[in-house]
Amino acid sequence: MAKQDPTSSSNTIPIPPLVGSEFVRPQTLDLIITGDTVKDTTGNKVFKVKTPLFGLHNKRILLDPNDSPILTMKMKVTSKHDRWQVYRGNDLDDKIFTVKRSSTVQLKTRVEVFLKHNQTREASCDFTIKGRFMKRACTIYVGDSTKIIAQVHEGDKRLVATIYPNVDHAFIVTLIFIFDLINMVGAGI
Repeated sequence: MAKQDPTSSSNTIPIPPLVGSEFVRPQTLDLIITGDTVKDTTGNKVFKVKTPLFGLHNKRILLDPNDSPILTMKMKVTSKHDRWQVYRGNDLDDKIFTVKRSSTVQLKTRVEVFLKHNQTREASCDFTIKGRFMKRACTIYVGDSTKIIAQVHEGDKRLVATIYPNVDHAFIVTLIFIFDLINMVGAGI
């Protein structure tokens, strides 16, 4: 996984907040993911991912520290590319973005992200996630570029996410959970 200095001016990419401006910080942010809970480095709960007990669809809900829904992640059941659609709050009419495996057969996992307003009919992605399931590590890029906006590595039974400055951390955490879910499906877990 390529390491870049997140504070370097060449890495400063103006990305509008995709979930909300309250989730954007001007400095690098490290988050610790253990199970379904996300904490900052001081131990404060930042997010939790809830899996509803009942329902026909594979669904997850990103919650804030007060258990209010921020985003709903819903897997499209009939998709051969492990497609997930992400909606604002609980409103399944307000889709923000779609995440899918780039091809059905992969040695290294490559996942593409398409924002709601992407007009390319999925010919060109807005973000790319590349990684390896066995190492539970990934790097998130802008489009197909080499511009990194977040990196994840596994450490002592947890994931550590480094989110670069001015990047929406609710968006990144959602991508990390979906990437992990896609890898579990791909590995037959």
